[in-house]
Amino acid sequence: MKDKPDYEQVKLFRDTYKDLESVYDTFPKLCGLSTTEYWALLMIHEGISTQHGICEHLSLSRQTVNSAFKQLRNRGLIRLEVMDEDLRTKQIFLTEEGEKFVKKEISHMHKLEEDVWKKMSHEEQKQLTELIYKYKTLLSAAIQNYRNKSE
Repeated sequence: MKDKPDYEQVKLFRDTYKDLESVYDTFPKLCGLSTTEYWALLMIHEGISTQHGICEHLSLSRQTVNSAFKQLRNRGLIRLEVMDEDLRTKQIFLTEEGEKFVKKEISHMHKLEEDVWKKMSHEEQKQLTELIYKYKTLLSAAIQNYRNKSE
């Protein structure tokens, strides 16, 4: 049986992670977007321009991302074009209105995030990033081992 302090620490981390996720969920709401719409728009802005790429990056289903694209198209923020080299794949671009929206809304959210990030020392920033990355890597490996054993 695990030590209670270890369990409590894991629970505290989980609760903190959920709280942080909740904070990040306010970004889209402040912009008037759904969470998927927000992150898809951000991915497009950062150069991930296919549905497949966005689905993989966000770990979301094609249906979920497609619904977000439909809403973003309806708002005039993105346009889809068939790729010359693969007619089954559409490339997604920000419209002029989409560029303005990203510059006004999403860039403002990033500025808030960067301002908070700067309130931590360089060492704290580095430690936070490295420890979360390490935890994610170890947890992913544990999940993969679990999957392999159950097959």
